[in-house]
Amino acid sequence: MIRALTAAALLASIALAASADEVWSLPSGNQIVYERDAGATAILSYKPEVGLEAGYIFVPGLGGYYSGRGAYQGYWVEAADAGPVCAASLVDAEGKTWQRWGIAEVKFQKPDFPSKITLKRGDCFGSAKQKITAKPVVGAGIQ
Repeated sequence: MIRALTAAALLASIALAASADEVWSLPSGNQIVYERDAGATAILSYKPEVGLEAGYIFVPGLGGYYSGRGAYQGYWVEAADAGPVCAASLVDAEGKTWQRWGIAEVKFQKPDFPSKITLKRGDCFGSAKQKITAKPVVGAGIQ
């Protein structure tokens, strides 16, 4: 009985870990990767067009949800070497302070992976205007 419960728990944790390994391809060829959750906030990473460090998109309400997805509002952050900085700093869901950030809107075109996502972003306190669509990467290629 204990062996069966241990096996079931192990299989469940493997399924959850696999769900978090989602990747989307941007038109630039860079990728967005579902990195991890910080409580109810999902943390997605990407390589900015400028700068050396990864950028991140924090999506409150998405953390732990791998199906039944819709539209979310969050924020993006990048290192100061990626471009102009904001007049005010932002502290992210993990406690790190950023000077380059803005509003992010993330919309899944289907409720489950694989799904394209549409991203809009604005700089600092500005509304989200820049729009881009990312396609899911599945198996050996992009869907």
